[in-house]
Amino acid sequence: YGTLYGTTFPMDKADRIATFDSGSTHAMTLTAVDLDEQGQPKKWKVENSWGATYGQNGYLIMTNPWFNDYMFRLVVDTKYVPANVLKAAQEKPIMVVPEDPLFQEDM
Repeated sequence: YGTLYGTTFPMDKADRIATFDSGSTHAMTLTAVDLDEQGQPKKWKVENSWGATYGQNGYLIMTNPWFNDYMFRLVVDTKYVPANVLKAAQEKPIMVVPEDPLFQEDM
C-alpha cells in the first residue's frame, strides 16, 4: 500500500489477525537458523511448499522480525520445547468459535 497509495497501515500482529489482514494460510519447513552472539535468532532458512521454482530452488531466507510478525502456527519436536510450554499444552483446550479470524483460511 505504501508505494501505490503513499500511505501505510501500521498494525501489529494482533490487529492484522483481528481485521483479517493476516492469517495462517501457508506451510513451510524450517531448515536452519542463524543465531547472534547471544544465541538469539537473526534469520531463518525455510523450504517453501510451493516447490523448487520459487525462491532459491524452493528455499527462502526470512528475518526473525518477519518470522515473529507472520508465523502463526509451528509444529516442533517436543525435545526442543521448553518444559513450561509442554506443561501449558497439557491444559484443557479452549474451543474457539468458527469465526475466529486466526483460523478463517482453514475452513
